[in-house]
Amino acid sequence: MARRRATVHEVAAYAKVSAQTVSRVVNGVPRVAARTRERVLAAVKALDYEPNSLARGLVTRRTHAIGVVVYDISNPYYGQMVRGMDDAAFSRGYDLVIGNSDADHRKDLSYLRVFRRRAVDGILASVADPSRDRLEAWTQAACPVVFLDKYYGSEDCSYVTVNNREAALRAVEHLLEIGHRRIGVVTASSTASVSVKERFAGYREALRAGGVEYDPGLTARSERQTEEGGFHATRKLLRGGAIPTALFCNNDAMAIGAMRAIYDAGLDIPGDISVVGFDDVPVAALLRVPLTTVAQPIRRMGAAAVELLTERIEGASPRQPRQIVLDAHLVIRRSTAPPARRAARATRAARAPGPAGRK
Repeated sequence: MARRRATVHEVAAYAKVSAQTVSRVVNGVPRVAARTRERVLAAVKALDYEPNSLARGLVTRRTHAIGVVVYDISNPYYGQMVRGMDDAAFSRGYDLVIGNSDADHRKDLSYLRVFRRRAVDGILASVADPSRDRLEAWTQAACPVVFLDKYYGSEDCSYVTVNNREAALRAVEHLLEIGHRRIGVVTASSTASVSVKERFAGYREALRAGGVEYDPGLTARSERQTEEGGFHATRKLLRGGAIPTALFCNNDAMAIGAMRAIYDAGLDIPGDISVVGFDDVPVAALLRVPLTTVAQPIRRMGAAAVELLTERIEGASPRQPRQIVLDAHLVIRRSTAPPARRAARATRAARAPGPAGRK
């Protein structure tokens, strides 16, 4: 049989104060004497009192809930990010209300309406389509909003991200330094988020600095930044005949898909094609050939976003938008090596029919 919850009046009687004084203490109102506050908190602990969140919200005009919408919760990258959010939110007394957009801007906006109805105190968003014409919907959300990873690239909004362009440049520089010249890229559509565009720009900048002319024929794009998206984009690239000796991928999920396509074509990693990802999700180090990748401080990004958001909710920081850019760094594993075999061999293998039944 469930134990009956203690009431505010029982706590007041135990502490020998009024119910209004108990309410002020549990809601953090400062105008309570220190000794009285200690007595109330001791009573709360002794009776295992839990304030009614709805009633508390009416008094404080806060729900202590944060709405979260992410691009694809099945991607380990977002799982790590949400874990960082949850740890930081829990330590600050906030609950998370999580939505998964499946890379669909209509679901993004649907969750925005859900969060409004739930009267969340703030929103953390990694949106599917961060185009300028949709920025207004988020900035008029009637509560603070902080973007992560995929963001609008505008000084009008708060966001947490990493040094995408520089990190991508360093990753491609690594490939150039070990001798690669035919370096392809597996990325998202040209209308994707600012972070995607920055990584692509870093790729091109590294090529230019290394004296390598950009070849559009070595660019593979997918509408979805997923393993399947990376697989199909890379398979199409390899079947086109312009075979790279290395691939820089927009994220680890796409890199893992690219590796599948390379194996499917009868090619070797890194013997025929080296592969670099971006994220450093936990599985990256556990693959058959551990993945060289750009390590983002994923949990730290989630925690930093919560810190920034709660500061705005609680009035501890100015209401002006603020941007946090964290450092990412390259982790070199076994998926990259000097181009030891001729590209012509890889081209013949990629053009050859696959095993029976392979599509």
